[in-house]
Amino acid sequence: MMMTQAGMDSRKNSNGNSSPNKSINLNEIYAVKRSDGNWRSAEVIQTRGTQDCVEYYVHYTGLNRRLDEWVSSDRIDSIKNGSHLIDNDEQPERKLTRNQKRKHDEINHVQTSYDEMDPTTAALEREHEDFTKIKYCDSIVFGNYEVDTWYFSPYPEEYEKCKRLYICEFCLR
Repeated sequence: MMMTQAGMDSRKNSNGNSSPNKSINLNEIYAVKRSDGNWRSAEVIQTRGTQDCVEYYVHYTGLNRRLDEWVSSDRIDSIKNGSHLIDNDEQPERKLTRNQKRKHDEINHVQTSYDEMDPTTAALEREHEDFTKIKYCDSIVFGNYEVDTWYFSPYPEEYEKCKRLYICEFCLR
């Protein structure tokens, strides 16, 4: 359940569009409107596009990385967490037994923290996380099917900025 306060309407120009001179900085947390219409706090990680059409790659705080997405500036409240009540689905923490925690960690693939790893493994994991942090391709069209992507995939550099990637169902090119 998400309620918004008035505020976004005051930032619209006479055409009804959001003002293009919003100041949105990388690595900062803002209120972002998700595709389901709810506002959540999210960190802006990357930008793409031209000056006319800029998109921002955001990571929603407390959600799985597969839900990260590219959003336009009109879905970002440039006043950091300012004019919206943020829905972070916070639920009271309940006590788990050791056995329940182990099962939960196995099912949800909970990663051990970098502090618990040996230094070499921790460095490799950090490097892998940095490299795969941003998913550039939003969807793949394979024949008559369009598939939304969840995670980063290593495509050649000339394809990494494509929003939609077309793959031939016969030759896989």
